[in-house]
Amino acid sequence: MVDIFRGSVEETMIVINLLESEDIQVFVPNQLMASIEPIVVTSGGFNSVTLRIHEEYFEKAKNILDDYNNGSLSLD
Repeated sequence: MVDIFRGSVEETMIVINLLESEDIQVFVPNQLMASIEPIVVTSGGFNSVTLRIHEEYFEKAKNILDDYNNGSLSLD
């Protein structure tokens, strides 16, 4: 498993949906704690949720996230 994304609870929900729609299984190791007390998970509570995926999907997931971050994600 490798970390692929770190962000707020709201943004990680978007990223989870994007990845899972491409059949990439996502693991959220600190999801419960981040939603209860984000200040404890990371200093200041910023980027409190980490997403992990299997290494075999890293390149595919990275391309999806690059498109998402660049605003060029096609929803077709």
